[in-house]
Amino acid sequence: MELAYLTTTGKVRSKNEDTVLLVGDATQGLAVVADGMGGHAAGETASAIVKQTFAEAYADMPSRPMELSSWIERLVKEANTQILRFSQVENLSIVGTTMACVCWSDELLVIGHVGDSRVYALEAGHLKQLTDDHSYVNMLKQLGELSEAELENHPRRNVITRSVGSNESVDVDIQVRDAPDYDIVLVCSDGLSDEVPHEVIERLLQEDEPLDTIVERLVSEANDRGGADNITIAAIRFKERERI
Repeated sequence: MELAYLTTTGKVRSKNEDTVLLVGDATQGLAVVADGMGGHAAGETASAIVKQTFAEAYADMPSRPMELSSWIERLVKEANTQILRFSQVENLSIVGTTMACVCWSDELLVIGHVGDSRVYALEAGHLKQLTDDHSYVNMLKQLGELSEAELENHPRRNVITRSVGSNESVDVDIQVRDAPDYDIVLVCSDGLSDEVPHEVIERLLQEDEPLDTIVERLVSEANDRGGADNITIAAIRFKERERI
């Protein structure tokens, strides 16, 4: 197993409002990416609260799927409460963060997400998006009002419909999947997915290179295409790469 992560400001932003947590080994582990919003101090704090909440609880991470699902939901709700408290104390009107996480234990993955940070998986050379964006344009797409091409160019493509810390309650989408089916699992903020097309991410993940090299190339690709937002990636390679 290989683990690799990287977070950068991109080429336009002056500060990084993303956070990333990646811990574990072949038996058990956790990857979390959070993308804060609400301005520099607010966004940084919101995403940092998500990271800290999961980091502090990691030592007690359960292994059974149902317990893991409840654990993720509980931690997201705890982070939601803390972010709301922060925004009230600081008298801030717009504070929140997306989050996407992957927990692996033995032969299972449990995925949780809120917002438009994503989880991808490479399986038999093909890239799959495992999460479904909580965004305005994706809602229109599901209603049949937008095509894929229209979605990519829509003026409100970055408007999210769900986040951690922006409302009194938060709903987390949870999935349980078989980990051994996947060669690589990728958790990322929209700084990657908005800039780099699906087929390019797929091609780079297929390269016979160390995982940290692939992650660096993904970030470089996003920057080469504009780097308009912070770029954050956490990657897990479950199967050993082929060596020639």
